[in-house]
Amino acid sequence: MKYEIKELPGSKLKIEVELTPDEFEVFYKQGLNGLASEAEMPGFRKGKVPAGMVEEKLKPEALLSEASELAIRDTWIKILKESKIEAISQPNVEITKVAKGNPFIFSLEVDILPKVELPDIRKIAAEVKAEEVKVDDKEVEDTLNWLRQSRAKLSQKEGAAQSGDLVEFVFKFLDGPMDLPKTEQKDGFIIGKGHYIEGLEEALLGIKAEEEKEFEGQIALGTKGEKKEKIKAWVKAESVKKVELPELTDDWAKTLGAFENMEALKADIRKGIKDEKEAASSEKKRAEILEKISAKTKVDVPEILIEREEHALFDNLKNRVSVELKIPFEEYLAKVAKTEEQVKKDFGKIAEQRVKVFLVLNQIEKEEKIVAEEAEVMAKIGEMVVQYPDPIKARQEMENGQTRLYIEDEIKREKIFKLLGC
Repeated sequence: MKYEIKELPGSKLKIEVELTPDEFEVFYKQGLNGLASEAEMPGFRKGKVPAGMVEEKLKPEALLSEASELAIRDTWIKILKESKIEAISQPNVEITKVAKGNPFIFSLEVDILPKVELPDIRKIAAEVKAEEVKVDDKEVEDTLNWLRQSRAKLSQKEGAAQSGDLVEFVFKFLDGPMDLPKTEQKDGFIIGKGHYIEGLEEALLGIKAEEEKEFEGQIALGTKGEKKEKIKAWVKAESVKKVELPELTDDWAKTLGAFENMEALKADIRKGIKDEKEAASSEKKRAEILEKISAKTKVDVPEILIEREEHALFDNLKNRVSVELKIPFEEYLAKVAKTEEQVKKDFGKIAEQRVKVFLVLNQIEKEEKIVAEEAEVMAKIGEMVVQYPDPIKARQEMENGQTRLYIEDEIKREKIFKLLGC
């Protein structure tokens, strides 16, 4: 086998391949034997027809087509292994010459990962500073109040709900923005603590168990709740309970764990909040570093990768509409007054940015020779399998399945961020 690889514009390669007559004969025989194994003829059981008889009965084009497919598949795998081509699509095949006893000549055209020119990644990373993390006393007090509420003593109440009572209820939106669920939902909260649906608390004040009401109010939408939308809803109280909160004493603190007193509990809460904030700050810093590196990276992002990411985002949206909104996707499209293609197009910039980040990480991995060592992978799998009922079975599945690839990627990504100082 001989082949020549030629670069084409747009991150594509053309590979011109020639197999000798003897090399092609191997695949011709494989194809003939494969067809013979399925052949049926009078006087022979299925699969027992001599290959020579099958060859006489079949049209030459059918045999050559079968042999060609086998040869192309086998040759493509060998070329991938030998040349380390980073293909991102199945090859388009063009057969130039195929005949028994002759060289088999064909070409493959395939999309590949583009060339990526990274900026000074260390310099960019050093310029991005993490947010200063602080924990104020109110955050600690809010957590303490949550702990008190979670361990409150509840008793059934016969009378009307008042501020401080826990009301468990079902409710349903009757009118409002189209992306609100229209099915009944269960909820419950202590009156007086606030709720994201304005008007709901007022509707529950004075309500008794099994009573129901309709009310009008507002709901906060948008990433920061900056948009107010009017709603109409129905609510039915399932139960009204009196809430008795425990006192903040050293004895109560001891019931929550190995805490000597309230001060020790508060210190632990403060540390937990700080750890969470630091983790969030780290994620934000990582995202900002990747965004800045991507902005200064020279690369022609392949359309095929953008389209795949658009499809992934689109499929995720369809699943969310089905699971969260519980309406057919066609109904969703009608409500937003868009076609499927328009919705996919809306994902274009997001998809392109995600692909660019992937290409950046992939290039850093190659240039910095970042790998996931076997011992690291096994250690990570060991940490994970203890959470499963059958650790042995879980380990076998993780070591041989997609989970292993995911673990390897996570290890390599953590090494990249460590390299970038975050």
